Amino acid sequence: MKKYLTLGLALALFSACDSTEPGKTDLRISAPGSTEIVLERLPADKEAFVIDTLKAEDGNFELTYPVDSGDFFMITTNEGMRIPFYSKGTEQILIEIEPFVKEIDRAYTLKGNKESMRLREINMHFLDANLEVDSLSMIRQTYQDSANFQEIMRRTQSDFEDIVDKGTAKYLAMIEEDPANLANLFIFQLSLYNNPFVRAEEHMNYFEEVDSAFQVAYPDNKHAQTFHEQMVRMQEQIEAAAKAQALQDAIAPGMPAPEISLPKPNGELMSLSDLRGKIVLVDFWAAWCRPCRATNPMLVEVYNKYKDRGFTIFSVSFDGLPNQQTPREDWLGAIEQDGLVWDNHVSDLQGWNSIAGRTYGIQSIPFTVLVDKDGNVIQKQINPTELGPLLETLL
Repeated sequence: MKKYLTLGLALALFSACDSTEPGKTDLRISAPGSTEIVLERLPADKEAFVIDTLKAEDGNFELTYPVDSGDFFMITTNEGMRIPFYSKGTEQILIEIEPFVKEIDRAYTLKGNKESMRLREINMHFLDANLEVDSLSMIRQTYQDSANFQEIMRRTQSDFEDIVDKGTAKYLAMIEEDPANLANLFIFQLSLYNNPFVRAEEHMNYFEEVDSAFQVAYPDNKHAQTFHEQMVRMQEQIEAAAKAQALQDAIAPGMPAPEISLPKPNGELMSLSDLRGKIVLVDFWAAWCRPCRATNPMLVEVYNKYKDRGFTIFSVSFDGLPNQQTPREDWLGAIEQDGLVWDNHVSDLQGWNSIAGRTYGIQSIPFTVLVDKDGNVIQKQINPTELGPLLETLL
């Protein structure tokens, strides 16, 4: 079945006939087969809350309610269908839902302001995209035991990517058509299986265009203000990621490995340069990092095999996250549990704020850098299974 949209709390998103009473919204709903409608308000600065629950045996619902400032609302039928709309308190919102039939998706029409009309357009396109993805899933299920299943997987993956690309083009065109429409907020929340249609990394100019238009069209709206604050944070994150990537790119084969000087578990300061004369694997890891912990047995095996031939490991821990109550104990416990028997363990217990992590531009762990006897980079991000054969050629 189609997946009707809901609104995320991170960006709580969501002009026809004039209401006879300014500051009030006249809501009229026709939903044959439905006997109950829940009306919620979706403010930007707090969680959604229920305004009223409407009951009607004939599927016709009416309510006039106060709206002190422009906001998004959601109706939910007793069958679970959810429809968002916008109101500034001077309109009549008319929603007509197709008769309810079990296991059959229901379309709807909506008359109101431009924001509500845009929301419906966004919603319906997303439902169509989900329907296409469901069809691809059915194809995969049908051929999962066939000899050419891998080819089916490849083709359906390509089809899925085309669906996402078409959705991206559709939503970007909507933004270009009317960047000042507050319903555009909803576009930035949409994704298919964690594949966003509009991505900050690639489409920041659209975020900026919408934000500028909102500042003019909705200067006092909480949703517009929240979007502006989040966009500023996204810009900062993208800029920080670009700087980190530049640092990583500078750590190239043949270049000197940046110095690392951090405390060992006993408080004694240790530096990467203290290990000159040996080939060193600099391993950025943490007790809380599952992929790191899964990799540790392979590193222990390689260390034990090559430690007497001029190889060692320099482990830099990223323990010290805000949610770690005992980061030092976690760090030392993981060293013991995983049998990391080498002595070269250091950490400032600052988590992602580790000075070593910032020096190397680390954005994810595990992250490794292999350093030669003179302190120059040999290779970075080495697959643990490839480390042994590489050491055979180097030692």
